[in-house]
Amino acid sequence: MGADVSYSRRLVNKEQTGPNLLLATMVWGAVAMALILLIAGILDKYANTPGPNQKSYGAGVAAMTFLYTATFGATWLTTPWLYPTEIFPNTVRAKGGAWSVVGWSIGNGLITMITPFLFQAISYGTLLLLCALNIFCIPFVILFYPETAGRSLEQMDTYFAAGGSWNVFKSSQNIREQGIEDWRWSKKMKAEDQGELESGKNMGTAQRVPEEDEKDAKQNWRRRPVYTFKRKASNAGLM
Repeated sequence: MGADVSYSRRLVNKEQTGPNLLLATMVWGAVAMALILLIAGILDKYANTPGPNQKSYGAGVAAMTFLYTATFGATWLTTPWLYPTEIFPNTVRAKGGAWSVVGWSIGNGLITMITPFLFQAISYGTLLLLCALNIFCIPFVILFYPETAGRSLEQMDTYFAAGGSWNVFKSSQNIREQGIEDWRWSKKMKAEDQGELESGKNMGTAQRVPEEDEKDAKQNWRRRPVYTFKRKASNAGLM
């Protein structure tokens, strides 16, 4: 519990703890929870089979449950409360935050209601199903959630006004074409970038890196998509 509270404070106090905490936290959290659920599902299969080690397998399932709860509390339980308040403009921030809580509550209510029936129907398969759902959500976070760490609320307004696409990488390209220097909306933010922002340039907080653009352009048509994805994933703090 203490670790969860400490990490939650780090998420809230983004400017002092460094860049790109929110979305990277959601990605690694989903990966970690999927792995934990996979192990728990396998152990639960044997825990339901009579044998000399049945109690040991059951203890393993219990341990994985506690570990899952701790991981969830430090990642996906914390971030959804922060993210909506940072992507809505001031005019609708209160309403947007309220509706995000409504969606969160509906989702939790559904899971609470159907989980007992799932365990009755497919037993340990429930844990494996939840494992798959965690993996399933990762591409959506990477592709559709713009990073907010280190950016002002006004910069988020600029992103949604000028992006013109649900895809973060496509939006970044559109913003770049409009002459806004801060165009990598999946890029990790750096403390020194604040100087660029305060200087009044037409940018947010991320700096252009011409060397990366030039290296990207030199890749052949077969290798370029893979290289570009790896570079952008690295900028996003995912690799």
